[in-house]
Amino acid sequence: MAPLRGFGQQTKKVTNYSTTPISNEVYYVLKSDKAVKHGSYTLYRGRQLALATQGHYTQGRKDSIWTSYDFSGTTVVAKGAYQNDQRTGLWEFYTTKGELEQKYDYDARQLVYARPGKSKSLSVTLREPTASGQTWPDVAPLYIGGSSAISGQMMLLRYPPQAMRSGVSGSVQVAFTIGKDGTCSDYHVTQGIGAGCDEEALRVVQSLANGWIPAQVTGQPVAVECVIPVKFQLGAPTVTPAR
Repeated sequence: MAPLRGFGQQTKKVTNYSTTPISNEVYYVLKSDKAVKHGSYTLYRGRQLALATQGHYTQGRKDSIWTSYDFSGTTVVAKGAYQNDQRTGLWEFYTTKGELEQKYDYDARQLVYARPGKSKSLSVTLREPTASGQTWPDVAPLYIGGSSAISGQMMLLRYPPQAMRSGVSGSVQVAFTIGKDGTCSDYHVTQGIGAGCDEEALRVVQSLANGWIPAQVTGQPVAVECVIPVKFQLGAPTVTPAR
């Protein structure tokens, strides 16, 4: 008999395995409507099917505490609450080493804490230099979720078949603008390697379009151009994540 979940509604356990990318979802749906998730949710990923995400659905909407893990499945990289399918309250984000990197209050839409440090891979310049000729921001743009969120998206990079057949590898430089309001635009490749890699690099960087806190100069938000290197290595396509 299917377990009862919330308000006495009958649910059915579903296991959904995928090969692109390799993942396995385990969750519950309403017996009366199998399109509606209702109950605990767990996601495993990678060839080892390591634990990736744990959470809960109510009537098809995320709620309660959700936790995300690094690719080993052992280190928490994000933890916080959902309410009515939206992140709410204070969320904590960690590096893959388990070090606290950010605290963000989704109710106040405010960054509460950011670990000191400069990005080692994200090149940032002002779209318009200051009157004194300064070309860099006082405070760099920040991606909500930190380095783990960025590297998690970048791990979804797919090596183009044409590049694999031709043995093409190297680094694609992708530039884009982060505006004063944190919106992203003007994605373009400044240095490519062809064979489908340029298009794939653009795709994966564009997946990070939402969630940027704008750069600042003298306490005011400013527009900047960012450049991210996306590395393609046969057997292990990777990108160096921003910190």
